Amino acid sequence: MAGTKNRRPTVKTVLRWIQAGYGQGEGEAFKPFMYVRDVPSEGTSSMVSSRVTGRTHHYLSSGEFSVHLLAEYSRSIVDIREQYALLPWEETQEIAAKLGIRHPVIPGTKTPSVLTTDLLLSLKEPDGVRLVAVSFKPEQQLTARTLEKLLLERAYWNRRGITWLLVTDKNLPIRAGNLRFFENAIRNQDALRSGIDPEAFSRRFEQEWKPDRPYIDILRQASNAFSVDSNVGHGLLGAAVWQRKSLLNIDHRLITHQSYITLTK
Repeated sequence: MAGTKNRRPTVKTVLRWIQAGYGQGEGEAFKPFMYVRDVPSEGTSSMVSSRVTGRTHHYLSSGEFSVHLLAEYSRSIVDIREQYALLPWEETQEIAAKLGIRHPVIPGTKTPSVLTTDLLLSLKEPDGVRLVAVSFKPEQQLTARTLEKLLLERAYWNRRGITWLLVTDKNLPIRAGNLRFFENAIRNQDALRSGIDPEAFSRRFEQEWKPDRPYIDILRQASNAFSVDSNVGHGLLGAAVWQRKSLLNIDHRLITHQSYITLTK
């Protein structure tokens, strides 16, 4: 499979991918239609292990990854499927014809592309599970042609009565950036081996908080109290944030090591 989706596939090749289940399935069994290895890297792709699905997710842009983090943090998300294939393959071609839009083809070929949605989220609600389809595009990439492709995607989901959302870098919540700030921290092996309760560390961090002290100064003080370095302290605080056991406000402003922070009441 490695790199095959960058070659010049025929219709038969694409049909084999579909038959193999790419872009289909649920939970741990889901296989994205496109893997990181299948596309040229521009330094924005990423692979991340999910606490929700128990599998490794493949994201082709930093924006898609940010949406994933928001979904991971949500209490209501029960499944996350990235690069979800819009099948049957013929349906998007039919929609394009009806709308008078040229259907995308695989570069260098005349083979119609299999359209995908960046993320398909399953939300648990009192009356069952609701699906929400999400596409991410930087605003500067919203050209007339890109908007045509998004229109095809929206029409596909509208047929199924499923909500479709377009997320851009302009409307991405601050929370996404702050969850990214702590994402690598929670995988800090020294923090995991420290034996320190993340919630206890966060309580000490909050005791050291003052509105005129930057994050790094508060972190150092709290880390010193537990006799660990700031890197371990950052990992412990990140774990507390992801476990919702910290009063650190991740929705007010973007957190950096030098920024001032606020606490929730």
